[in-house]
Amino acid sequence: MNWKSIVSRYEAFLRIPQDGSPDVVMRMRAIWVIGMMLVGIQIVNQMIMYVTYDGFTTDHIIGGIAILALLASVHLIRWYKQKYFYAVFFNILLLGAICGTALPQGTGINTALIVFIALGPVMNGFIAGRQAAIAFTVIGFAFVTFLYWVSLNHAPLSVDRGFALEATRYTQSLFALAMSAAMSIMLSEHVYGALAETRTSMLRARRAEAAKSDFLATMSHELRTPLNGVIGLTDALMNANLGPHERELTRTIRRSGESLLLILNDLLDLSKIEAGKFGIEPRAFDITELMEFTADTWRESARAKGLSMDIAITGDVPPAILADDLRIRQILQNLLSNAIKFTATGRVDLILNIATVDGDERVLEFRVSDTGKGIPEHLRDAVFEAFEQGEQGTTRSFGGTGLGLQICRMLATLMGGSIVIEDTSPKGTTFLLTLPAQAADLAPPARASITDATETSIEGLRVLIAEDNEVNRLVIRELIKGWGVESVFVEDGLACLDAVRHQTFDVILMDKHMPGMNGADVARAIRRLKTPMADVPIIAVTADAMAGEREAMLAAGMDDFLAKPVRADALREVIMRTVSRRSVAA
Repeated sequence: MNWKSIVSRYEAFLRIPQDGSPDVVMRMRAIWVIGMMLVGIQIVNQMIMYVTYDGFTTDHIIGGIAILALLASVHLIRWYKQKYFYAVFFNILLLGAICGTALPQGTGINTALIVFIALGPVMNGFIAGRQAAIAFTVIGFAFVTFLYWVSLNHAPLSVDRGFALEATRYTQSLFALAMSAAMSIMLSEHVYGALAETRTSMLRARRAEAAKSDFLATMSHELRTPLNGVIGLTDALMNANLGPHERELTRTIRRSGESLLLILNDLLDLSKIEAGKFGIEPRAFDITELMEFTADTWRESARAKGLSMDIAITGDVPPAILADDLRIRQILQNLLSNAIKFTATGRVDLILNIATVDGDERVLEFRVSDTGKGIPEHLRDAVFEAFEQGEQGTTRSFGGTGLGLQICRMLATLMGGSIVIEDTSPKGTTFLLTLPAQAADLAPPARASITDATETSIEGLRVLIAEDNEVNRLVIRELIKGWGVESVFVEDGLACLDAVRHQTFDVILMDKHMPGMNGADVARAIRRLKTPMADVPIIAVTADAMAGEREAMLAAGMDDFLAKPVRADALREVIMRTVSRRSVAA
């Protein structure tokens, strides 16, 4: 245990809040430190007097009482934190000690303890601030003058030492006191002023962070609601009998909606990472499947620009890799998107090398290479900063927010890895993503078994949809109309609760924000029912996608969570998964 941990534990005992106001923490710390230093001085003084007087004297009793009083005052901080009380208490002890040596024998200004008078302004400045330091200085001048008067009125001392010596001690004492006061006032004013400014800046930053989070939460909800209509309805149209031209128009609308959703997700991801609310969730997955899926996602975009795209995997490929496949895919998707965006002719390649470190430990080296125009040398680091896209005009020419690479670097760091520009020239660029991972055995995916078990059982389900937005109701109605389910729609929370009380449903799709009663409150009320419907599966379908929303909905009694915009495959999957899970549990 080092001294820092000892100090922290002692201050915790004294109930000095480490996360409280910095100036309060510093004042309380000054009180106990000064008190303990005075205790130490008294203990040393006790030992010196014992040797000097060859035994215990009355002074030892007085010193012992002073030590006990100091210890009591220090530990009083645990219950009482009035700074002026401690300043006055220490001043009385200091001036009392000087008087105890200066008055009985008429020593006056010649007392050996006179030098301690200079500590008064510093002590008061740190404990109680500038005003206390000034007050002690005024009292100190009067006190030193009084001691000088005592010296002058005791003839033996005056004769022995002479008037000049008395005057010299007097002026030196005043000078030391003045210097101490000036330094204390300036120092305490500067320190506590800086602490006050720091606290103000910290509070302002916290308010700004809270305002930013509120703004992002509001914008996320308000943008996801219309996006749900755009993406959801184009999803439904793609399954309809459209002509080639109409299908291409629908696909273009869908891509535009997806692009807007990607920008929104980038902003939310950046906010979550900066707030420390972005978690990494490792799981076993097939790395070959991930590579193929990621490349296939962008193969059509590459082909549309006349670009070739290949993937390759080298090294020791285990049956499965234990890592966060979702975040790896997110980084690779971003790198491939940029590579295709900034490459006019040639090719884009995705290459993975798996290196064995020790036992099951692996290092994944992903390289995304292109034949674009490259990145200028002076911008190699800048492209990883927020809202940076390389040279001027890049945003106008190619679009984008400039957040992608910064998020990629943050995600790589969260996973214990790194991302760098390995090589760049006018002939192309190669990004290198390095991540630690572990080899694993790929267990049969539980999701697949649930799908197989419930693929046919979704038909005939009775589904209650609680949604106040007309467009969102239309989206869900269009997505599920070919599934063979019976759907009942309600427009507010109270109507949802009433329907559950009087009817039977197999699953509920619950919006969060509804008039009358919000989704979380409805879920809690359903779980309190004394009927079999208290156990009905409830899925939150909401436009709120900020950090903590999923956990809040699950804590309210819901079984699963689906963020808008809603896609047909995701909606079908979450319904099957939730109903199957409830069936197994029953």
